[in-house]
Amino acid sequence: MEQQRRAVHNGWYHETQSSQQGHLPTAPQAVRVQDRFLLGLDAHLDPTLHRLIHDHSGLLKASRACYEALFPEKVTLSRTITLSLYDRLSSALTVAQVTGVQPLCSHYAVRLAPLASPDASRESNIRQTHITQFARLLATQPTLITLPMLQQLGDVGLSTQDIVTFIQLIGFVSYQARVLAVLGALRGRIAAVLPGFPAPESCAQQGFSLTLRQWQARLPEVDLAIASQHQQDVLDHIAPDARSSSFYRLLVQDAPCLSEFSAVFSHVMHAREQRKVSWRELAAVATSKLNGCLYCAGIHGRFYLEAGGAEEHIEELFSEQNSMGYGTTAAVADAQSLSPEQVLLQASVALTRTPERFNADELHALSDAGYNAAQSLDILLTTALFAWSNRLIQTLGDTTAP
Repeated sequence: MEQQRRAVHNGWYHETQSSQQGHLPTAPQAVRVQDRFLLGLDAHLDPTLHRLIHDHSGLLKASRACYEALFPEKVTLSRTITLSLYDRLSSALTVAQVTGVQPLCSHYAVRLAPLASPDASRESNIRQTHITQFARLLATQPTLITLPMLQQLGDVGLSTQDIVTFIQLIGFVSYQARVLAVLGALRGRIAAVLPGFPAPESCAQQGFSLTLRQWQARLPEVDLAIASQHQQDVLDHIAPDARSSSFYRLLVQDAPCLSEFSAVFSHVMHAREQRKVSWRELAAVATSKLNGCLYCAGIHGRFYLEAGGAEEHIEELFSEQNSMGYGTTAAVADAQSLSPEQVLLQASVALTRTPERFNADELHALSDAGYNAAQSLDILLTTALFAWSNRLIQTLGDTTAP
């Protein structure tokens, strides 16, 4: 059956976007905020916590720049850029609805509302349906995305560059939602007014290990012989071996987004000029396990051990019997009986699975377990980052054992 569109808030919403609770309320300030990444939610923090957030100025600058690259005031369409501003904001709203983080839903809804909808032709309806359903599925559980689903995006008219931008967009909003959830917890408030979609079940991915795996792009990579100067400059800047990396050669299809993603990644994982810190690496492993990302879990599992982490923690995480059933209210109440590593896992699970319900209890548990404020924020920012990174790795390429 063909999907239809209907008018809402003086704009048009594809019917596959409807939440189970009806239309989300919007706030005028949601679109007027100067900071479209934090949405002004940092303004009411205690001064000490405000300084703690803004100590990550490089991270915030890169995150804001990525937002502007993905959601500019105007998108000029061309043969290789067909993902319109309506497509982008509509997809961002879908992802925000999945997370249930209310300020984010309001922000993207208000930005989307004034835009004219695409025409209501059969082809346009099919395209919107594929885009919306793909965004919702990837935001919900990355392991459910298959190569044929990715190919269908091309079938409905998205170019390779469009698809790379689209996956970056879904990953970015997934990351943004979790950063806002942390801000809500720091303010003593949960991020949701209305509940989001039901929390996804644990992924069924198996085969986690410390094996060094290979990654190969599913889509055409940029031919470096004909790459633009900007694309070459981005590759040379982000990593010494970027030109030989299938991952980077594909993501440089959208060079501005790759540049800012790389900057965000570096600012999170190398904060305060500390590399391979055990608590960050364990959060990366835990989030990757939850999202079913074999590649990231293996790499950061090795980094965790190099940082002095205990091998038994990796063995337990990678056990096929471990469904990572942390993050419940009972677990928070009984936090004193948990090890610091288990409390870390509990916080990562809660932020990954149910960002709209993430609250101050998780922050208190981290503090009680011995993590200081900067370390706790490291753990949570890493969890948010890998909501983005895992989705890029799992969707855009195939992971194979050597």
